[in-house]
Amino acid sequence: MKGLEKRLRKENVDALLLVGDSIHDANMFYLTNFLAPDPFVYLKRDGAEFIIVSQMEFSRARKESKIRDVRSAAEYGMLELLKKYKDAQKACSELLKDVLNKEGVKRIAVPRDFPFFIASELHDFEIVPVRLLEELREVKNRAEIESIKRAQRACEHAMRVAIDAIQRAKIDKDVLSLTAEGVKSIIEHTLIEQGCGAEDIIVASGEQSSDPHCSGSGALKINAPIIIDIFPYLKKERYHADMTRTVLRGNPTNETEEMYQAVLDAQNIVLSKIRAGVTGKEVHGAVCDLFQERGYEFIHSTGHGVGLEVHEAPSLAEGGGELKVGNVITVEPGLYDPKLGGVRLEDLVLVTANGYRNLTRFPKQLVI
Repeated sequence: MKGLEKRLRKENVDALLLVGDSIHDANMFYLTNFLAPDPFVYLKRDGAEFIIVSQMEFSRARKESKIRDVRSAAEYGMLELLKKYKDAQKACSELLKDVLNKEGVKRIAVPRDFPFFIASELHDFEIVPVRLLEELREVKNRAEIESIKRAQRACEHAMRVAIDAIQRAKIDKDVLSLTAEGVKSIIEHTLIEQGCGAEDIIVASGEQSSDPHCSGSGALKINAPIIIDIFPYLKKERYHADMTRTVLRGNPTNETEEMYQAVLDAQNIVLSKIRAGVTGKEVHGAVCDLFQERGYEFIHSTGHGVGLEVHEAPSLAEGGGELKVGNVITVEPGLYDPKLGGVRLEDLVLVTANGYRNLTRFPKQLVI
């Protein structure tokens, strides 16, 4: 990984060290492609890299990890350290001291979320918190893009099943015979069938939809917007997708239709501006200007990067930097009114040299 080695030289460090599991630590999975629920060690120095895993994971790591040099913690006396300290983190810290001394490193780069206790135990070494991998992860290669596209197809299939269920639901006075929980369950089951999972799903109607991250609960209302936000990940490859649609059963008010049109117009303005070299701040500013002209207030960012994490760099926001070829980003303007509800539309796009490629194929239609 030439980009990483160049950045490490720029930081003037002897090595890069990570300690963590690779289910919750996207950087660890990015480096190793080994999915493990328990913490393990990654060390890179002088162009070489190795991981240290428990004896239980040793055989699997050698088969599945893209790191060729796989070592067992037993080689470093982990069992004896556990018996001595009766504390897994303390034992890990002592193991790391031994490893780092044997490797002859003193100045060590670590991610900013490196475990504080372990860092405090490594007081004989110079620990340098850095932001290296997040920047490298911003630009996706062909394999990563294909994984994201597969997650997006699964996302769209789940969205279609969910909207079909809402369309078929019976109307009982001012609500549907279907709850937010019921729709989320439908989505979850559909995603599982597609080899995906989801940490959360938003199905929020009426006043609930005016809170951007309200998960939603209870019966779905008619004549009011229903925001459906699905952000699944591939269970094996771990890459995410992200898409939001706003739909409505019944008759929308004029105000709701105007909100929907404003959000759609804002999204189209963003898409017309996206290309390598433009800044996230510039794109976000165009949305803010449009909404302000129409008398609305915009309360969140216009978009974010998507990859091994559903929210990662780059950002389409006030502080958003320059977009690059290979960025995969969401475009998700939204408007929210406590009385009317909310409207949000979100597409997933790939940044190219002269524009973008929309990875989202799902239509946009308010009244269903």
